[in-house]
Amino acid sequence: MMQSNCHETKDAKENLTMKNGSKEEFKCPVAIEFYNKIMGEVDLADQMANLYGLDHKSCKWWKKVFFHLLMSAVVNSWIAYC
Repeated sequence: MMQSNCHETKDAKENLTMKNGSKEEFKCPVAIEFYNKIMGEVDLADQMANLYGLDHKSCKWWKKVFFHLLMSAVVNSWIAYC
């Protein structure tokens, strides 16, 4: 469920890649199409940050702080670049 006040309630056509590599066309709201187009990289960065997290007990506290600041700087610079 998604709420938007800047998109119309029209449907857009999106291509979905199936497991066998073929592409299938389906309809979705314009707000979902916009979200998929713009937020793909940010979602990927969040996914990678969770996958390669630094929440290990063996990690020194200053490494956690350093890499957290580094990741936030990279994400913020990517957003500014886009």
